[in-house]
Amino acid sequence: MNKLVLALLTIGLLAGCGPKKNKSGKDDFTFEDFRQLFAEAKLPYKLTPESLQEKSSDSSMISPEVLKQFLTDTLGKSDFPEGATIKFYPVATIDGAAVNYFVVKAVGKSATTAYICFLDKKGKYLNRLPAAKIESKKDQHFFSIDTRQVIKVTNEKELSPGNKSIREDFFGVSEDGTTTLIMTNSAGDAAAGQLFNPIDTMKAAHKLSGDYLSGENSIISIRDGDDPKSFLFFISFSKDKTGCKGELSGTGRFTGQNKGEYKDKETDCGIAFQFAGGRVSIKEIGGCGAYRGVRCFFEGSYAKKKSK
Repeated sequence: MNKLVLALLTIGLLAGCGPKKNKSGKDDFTFEDFRQLFAEAKLPYKLTPESLQEKSSDSSMISPEVLKQFLTDTLGKSDFPEGATIKFYPVATIDGAAVNYFVVKAVGKSATTAYICFLDKKGKYLNRLPAAKIESKKDQHFFSIDTRQVIKVTNEKELSPGNKSIREDFFGVSEDGTTTLIMTNSAGDAAAGQLFNPIDTMKAAHKLSGDYLSGENSIISIRDGDDPKSFLFFISFSKDKTGCKGELSGTGRFTGQNKGEYKDKETDCGIAFQFAGGRVSIKEIGGCGAYRGVRCFFEGSYAKKKSK
């Protein structure tokens, strides 16, 4: 009996010495364990330069073994000098329609970069997109993903005090993780007429439809909706003093003869439109922080541009 008890205890001890779940990359570290390292986020999602620069705790760092197990061990190698020490940190995970997005921050000595890693619905790694980078205060790249799952990568470079060059690249993502460049919008000292307007060619027969301008870098474009009670809109603005920017598009509803309103289905963002005297005034009626910087709002008065 004593021998039997001793044998059972030995088996129990050996079983207890087996691998346990942790961040070291052991075989029983599951995909669900890996997913829980990331903060859950929803669309629309935006990674700002300020949040990218926030210092991450080394206790949250992703080990090379785990990185290789669920993503790829080549992450960061083409964007950092050979032999450089790179620390990887989990930022956010977002469920998409075709693929899921895992945002990973890579910190090196000379720069901080963020990657959007695309995984299929079973957790298989497909591809990655370098989408944000901070090299200096004068050269910053950041990104956002809208509710249509279009990724916008914004590159800002300060040419001189108060003068910036801005390039916006828009990407679509297929089920296999392949990214496609949809369009590019570039602006230095761009006038509103030079900004890319995604609804520019749509029907504008309604008396309130048209392009409304404010300064050189801000536009509200209004186009006809599917019925007389609706309208399409595109808003893009840039504040000269603060450099704060915002962009939003959608379908609004007329609530009166010269009034309209938009309510976002994904967030609590709302915009009120007031038309009068060849102008449109807008005001936020909900939190629209997902679509603009923290130091500005969707507000102001825009004058209607005379049609050619």
